[in-house]
Amino acid sequence: MGMILPTKTNLIKVEQTIALSKQGHELLEKKKFILMREREKYIDRKKKIELNFEQSYNECFQLLRNCNVDIGVSKVIEIGEKIKAECGLDIKYKTIMGVEIPSIVYNKSHNNEFLYGLFDTTISLDRAIQAFQNLKSIMIELAEIEITIARLDEAIEKVQTRANSLKNIIIPNNEKMKRKISDILEERDREEFTRLKMIKRLSK
Repeated sequence: MGMILPTKTNLIKVEQTIALSKQGHELLEKKKFILMREREKYIDRKKKIELNFEQSYNECFQLLRNCNVDIGVSKVIEIGEKIKAECGLDIKYKTIMGVEIPSIVYNKSHNNEFLYGLFDTTISLDRAIQAFQNLKSIMIELAEIEITIARLDEAIEKVQTRANSLKNIIIPNNEKMKRKISDILEERDREEFTRLKMIKRLSK
């Protein structure tokens, strides 16, 4: 920031800029605190979902092994190849302190029902398919939370960078400018006072 003209008007402007910068820094710190608090909530949720995912994952493959034993690997593969990929994902967004957070709605498709007969299958197959559908829901929720945490991390970093810039660069530079202008104005006042005294003395 270059030196501006040392006038009382500019001194007032610099003082106002400092006040606004300090206010802005305070608001950024509050925003960072709120974002960090939200992030902690999502991290806690993520830990619970990861535990649920691990349990569901193990359950799915145990049920799959049971199916392989009950009806044979080739029959399981045959039924698996008939199952269509689902695309029933609807992504919406909500905002937390200006940060867009995804909200994924999973609409389960019914296109994969009745793809196999009951004659040559067992209840273990039904349980396995239901378990894998549940696992898919958990994976979608986990992906949503991981994206949310990543976006909050990015937002927190940006807020911290701006807050640091105000605290360590902008405010100190403006305060330095304020001191320089104040010193020059005070020196001018002293010179003017001395000049007036001399004029007064000479006029006697």
